[in-house]
Amino acid sequence: MYKHLPLCLILTILMLYFASPVAAASPPTPEQQVTQLQKQYQQLHSLEFNFSQTTQNSGRIKQGTGNAVFYRLTDTSSPPSTKQGIMRWNYTGALEQTIINDGTTLSIYTPEDKQLIISPAHDLETDITYAIFTGTKKLVDEFIAAQGDASFLLNEPPKDLESVLLTPRQPHPQIKRVQLWFTSSLIIDRLLMEDHFGAMTELKFTNIRLNALQRGDRQKVQLLLQLNTAPGTEIIRQ
Repeated sequence: MYKHLPLCLILTILMLYFASPVAAASPPTPEQQVTQLQKQYQQLHSLEFNFSQTTQNSGRIKQGTGNAVFYRLTDTSSPPSTKQGIMRWNYTGALEQTIINDGTTLSIYTPEDKQLIISPAHDLETDITYAIFTGTKKLVDEFIAAQGDASFLLNEPPKDLESVLLTPRQPHPQIKRVQLWFTSSLIIDRLLMEDHFGAMTELKFTNIRLNALQRGDRQKVQLLLQLNTAPGTEIIRQ
């Protein structure tokens, strides 16, 4: 089965969403730019967008599309250790798949395989996904930030975007490097990750909605956590 978005890539996006900010001087260094991005996203209680995904592995290219929602359950001013949130990725392309993380459980449902994988999410903060969403770690603590690498591309980005290159400070089992492209208003337009085997995954974000969802909407929380599995779906608990 072709796997969609690597979990560590989702973690990277989430760290940008809710990591703690630090004041930056002008003109900003790459590290300060990353911190400014964190500040921009930390102030949100909800984030929605559509995405297109391109994965290149051993010369083969696969495409995916879908939409995602990040929803904070606690106030943006809450201490990092108490922040909670939900993320939901809905792949709607050739292979449908839904990925849900509620901070306790990670669920991956693939209708074509009639398979639902459920695993604990307690180790995510030591990786990079839920840590971004909850704000328990700073992205600059996990990565060395440098100027964007103009040769590190999968698809040509628009000319008006800025970029930063992130390299793990400590050896990471999945991530070799990550590049972010963002607008002058600190909105992330795309993200490119390379693993240690040379496989690259790019996400392009469109129709971005900031704080479009009502804060504290318990009905929305239930909808985000809902999975309508088909009869006969195999449930695998890890």
